[in-house]
Amino acid sequence: MTVQATTEIKGPLSLQQFIKLLQKLPPSRIAELPIERLPSNIPADISEKIPMGSRSAVDDLIMTANSFHLKRRMRDQESYGTHVVTALDKAKTASGSANLRVFKNKILLLVEMLQSAQRGTKKIGNDTFVKHISAINNLLIDVRSETISLHESINILQKTNPANNEDKKRFANSLHMLKKETNSVGKILSEYYILRLKVLARAIHQKRKLIETREETTQLKQRELDDLQSDLKETQTLWNRTMKRKKTVDDTKEVQQRIYDLVNEIKASEVVIAESDLILWLDAIVEASLNEDSKQRVLKSLRQARISLFYLLNKFCASQEASAIQIAKNPFIQVDPEKAIKFVLMSETFILNYFTKKKNTATAWLSGAAENKMVELDQLQKDILTELRRASKSMFKL
Repeated sequence: MTVQATTEIKGPLSLQQFIKLLQKLPPSRIAELPIERLPSNIPADISEKIPMGSRSAVDDLIMTANSFHLKRRMRDQESYGTHVVTALDKAKTASGSANLRVFKNKILLLVEMLQSAQRGTKKIGNDTFVKHISAINNLLIDVRSETISLHESINILQKTNPANNEDKKRFANSLHMLKKETNSVGKILSEYYILRLKVLARAIHQKRKLIETREETTQLKQRELDDLQSDLKETQTLWNRTMKRKKTVDDTKEVQQRIYDLVNEIKASEVVIAESDLILWLDAIVEASLNEDSKQRVLKSLRQARISLFYLLNKFCASQEASAIQIAKNPFIQVDPEKAIKFVLMSETFILNYFTKKKNTATAWLSGAAENKMVELDQLQKDILTELRRASKSMFKL
């Protein structure tokens, strides 16, 4: 490598590029490396990776480079302010934070799990997938914080007017690094939204199928329950209470016991839909819908998952409403009716609360796209509520 080649480095060297250069160049050429192109985060033990004969030249170069970067940082601080210096620092460390590496590794593990399940080499249940997705979701806060920080740094540098051509080039390079990392993080998130939707869509469909298979048995028991409630009214007529008192009391107790047993049997056979699962499924659908890349790639899965989720949301509401109705019809069942009746509109309230919280938290991590995405969130909310109300009219008649 010629001297000319070493002095015509167009952009800042990465640490890896810098080390490779030092390992190849003789000491005299090392001293000629342009200081302004050297990494600003050179580790103290770098000499251990350099040939013995070049170490003295490397130490001198590093000392000069550190002095140069310190002076330039102080000048930047004075000329542009702390927020610009912080943005420039962010660009230097933009390529892959520790949180992002952990996030990527967990997504890769999820891909391996899916491939193993598809090949049939390993039987993996939905619970295992959901646990793994929940663990990845816990990292989303950190990854989104990283995204917010990147966007903020980009906005700061875009609004800053460089004082000279050298700063203009340096700021442009920093912007390039920040945007590159932002795109990288965006692609990772998009891939995760797609994988998560595929996994959880299967869980949503299986939950729906399980509920549907138990519907027939539950309906038979419900019809028997309705007949018993009619019998109970019959045994409690004025004539029976006065003329056949003993038999009426015995019949009433027997019918009440059977009603009590049936209510418990119906309750025990119900497929529980946990609120935490509904939130997990909603997040998968909503966040995949808000991400342009993932939305376009999983339109069919999104549509099918939403249909099944509407069904489950209605069933979630149905189980609460059914409890309220049974308590209203059978006051001898010892549950506070005032508390139970509040469940009637729980599903709709649940959706409204979910989207309120979503809008509050999404504003930050959606960054520059927040305004448009809030409109999309509003539309998603309206779609879900419309489906719930339409289904409720045919499913429930209080």
